[in-house]
Amino acid sequence: MLIYGLMPTTLRTSKNSRLRICKVSYVYLIYSFCITLCLCLQFRYVFPSDFFEGYMKNNIILQWNMIVNAGLRVLVIGSCYSLVWLRRQRLVRLYLEFLLYWRLHWRILRRIVGDQALINMQLQLAIILLREIYVNYAMLCCFIVVQYQLLGKKEFLQILVKIFQILMMTAIRVGFSSLLLLLTHQFESVQLALQAIRRRSRSCSMEDLRRVANIHTKWLHLAQSAFRTYNLSMATVFAIMFAVNVNVLYHGVQYGNDTIKSDMSGDIIGFALLVTNLWSSGLVMNLIEHTSNSCNNAGQILRQFTYHRQLSPDSQLELELLTNRIRSNKLVFQICGCVVLNRAAFLSYMSSVLNKVIILMQFDLKRKQETAIQYVNQT
Repeated sequence: MLIYGLMPTTLRTSKNSRLRICKVSYVYLIYSFCITLCLCLQFRYVFPSDFFEGYMKNNIILQWNMIVNAGLRVLVIGSCYSLVWLRRQRLVRLYLEFLLYWRLHWRILRRIVGDQALINMQLQLAIILLREIYVNYAMLCCFIVVQYQLLGKKEFLQILVKIFQILMMTAIRVGFSSLLLLLTHQFESVQLALQAIRRRSRSCSMEDLRRVANIHTKWLHLAQSAFRTYNLSMATVFAIMFAVNVNVLYHGVQYGNDTIKSDMSGDIIGFALLVTNLWSSGLVMNLIEHTSNSCNNAGQILRQFTYHRQLSPDSQLELELLTNRIRSNKLVFQICGCVVLNRAAFLSYMSSVLNKVIILMQFDLKRKQETAIQYVNQT
């Protein structure tokens, strides 16, 4: 993301080896503008020279799919760079609060939870991040091979341009997943702290409960701020993910009915591209729901403390207020304030992709029937 100029801040190490976040100079802003300009100038190479003569020659659906995907790529580039240019101060403050909050809360959570439980939780999240990276870059490798098989050596420059653009979108997706994992890390740390307090001996420490509840509230506000900041840019990313899934699945149909000629290796790579593309979309959706659940489940855990017999009536009342405050403020990620992204939304998303492909196949069948009728009439 630094290479593509999509980061508004940088981490610097001071003389005492402490990390600090600082605003980058306008030189970096000019650099990101030049990168954007290069990406936009490359769009003249997106369409092959024989756009109407290659494997898309007799398929207007594939031609329009490529045009729509190109337009959406321009939209993604514009929205992501406008986020960095117009909301730099908000992003700087967001990353700074991430660092400061964790430094402030780490000692408290470490004392309550213990090092080993936190390390185990971090290892589980590391596995999720590695899986996200492996799937995304496996999809990128399959994309490169498929593009090479479709376009050949003569369109090497066009393949290179597409790789640059897909690599940028991969960086955006992995960067957003990393943000979600950071939030999940904080919320699951709060859950571990609540469970550790509940397992503690007969008396509960109301002071620890207050501290953990306040930590949860601060992280909730930070997560809501992050979701609002990334709302529009991620909406465009999900839009192009939808278009790419439709395009890849429709290409798979064309491979299956031999409209696009391919050998066994091409079929295998194409199937791998289809699987990794859908898998990547599912991972992002699942991670969004995982982050929301890790935040919202804290209220359910805190609710269990209200039945503790060792608490005084005043402590019971205070605990009830804390529980209601946490349970009434739930974390959700909405696209433009309309669509809540969760597992049910992902199923609807996949059904929409399949419906779109089925509709395109019907147009394709109708076009083939009309071509066959015309050929019969001519003969």
